[in-house]
Amino acid sequence: MIGRALEWLAYVGVRVFVIFVAYLPRTAAYTLCKTLAAGFYYLDSRHRHIGMVNLRIAFPEQTEAWRKRTLKESFKLLGVHAVEICKFSRITPEGLARRIQYESEADRRHYLTARASGRGVLFITAHISAWELLPAAHAVMTRPLHVVVRPLNNPYLNRWVTELRTRFGNHVVSKKNALRRLMRLLANGEDVGLLIDQNVQEKDGVYTTMFGHSACAASGPAALALKTGSPVIAGFLLPAEKPGHFRIRFYPPLDLIQTGDYERDVVANTGLFMSYIEKVVREHPACWLWGHRRFQTQPDGRHPYVFTSRARRADIVGETSDSDC
Repeated sequence: MIGRALEWLAYVGVRVFVIFVAYLPRTAAYTLCKTLAAGFYYLDSRHRHIGMVNLRIAFPEQTEAWRKRTLKESFKLLGVHAVEICKFSRITPEGLARRIQYESEADRRHYLTARASGRGVLFITAHISAWELLPAAHAVMTRPLHVVVRPLNNPYLNRWVTELRTRFGNHVVSKKNALRRLMRLLANGEDVGLLIDQNVQEKDGVYTTMFGHSACAASGPAALALKTGSPVIAGFLLPAEKPGHFRIRFYPPLDLIQTGDYERDVVANTGLFMSYIEKVVREHPACWLWGHRRFQTQPDGRHPYVFTSRARRADIVGETSDSDC
């Protein structure tokens, strides 16, 4: 009973903040949320440490000062994402289409080429920029899709977030035991969107390489593509030059690796999918969610996120820590 009351209070607090930000002018909203996010950068030592470890893995050639600037900017961009979510309930389809456009006509053609196959399209994407806007914008400008998500633990927040995600015709599919349902959707010509950049446990994934380091990635997307024959498109939402505006990048449908050895093909195609995420992150390093323990699951059971007082100090002043990889 107490837990449910606390969930309700958390929901009310979030909704009050969202309504407040939603009615602020965009410039003021960006200033407020980016300032709050920058504050979290200094206060949240654990996620700052995780982010610095990830950046040392991904960009060993860069200086500690560059990595700290990049991580701080990524925190601020989460503030931008928060503004977009706060204002999402008030934006019209026309307003969304004005703020988000395809990078070029070729990006739209890549999707139409995939649709011409007669099968549902499997979109793979990542926690880059204001990623929650990507399926909404695509639904408004082209066609709704089914988005796979992990439900929030707070049922009140989960209900509200689901309402936001389905505003423009998209559908939400719970991540748990979703494989069979997704296969049916793709077979029926429905499009499906998956966020695939986060770490998974060994039982749910396969080992591949990301940024030159071992990474455990979900095997489900590659299995879906191989079993259904659905075309796969890597798509991302990237910031445009004008604040509050974004662009959609769709790569051409991927040429899947099919050797006849299903297990090997799942591993190879999972690596292929991850290579597109790495490519975009290298191009826009501040736009990725660096605070996630991407390399937590390792073949030898050891991970690089040892959090000590020395590690905390290293992340602040730029020393080399024992937790470096």
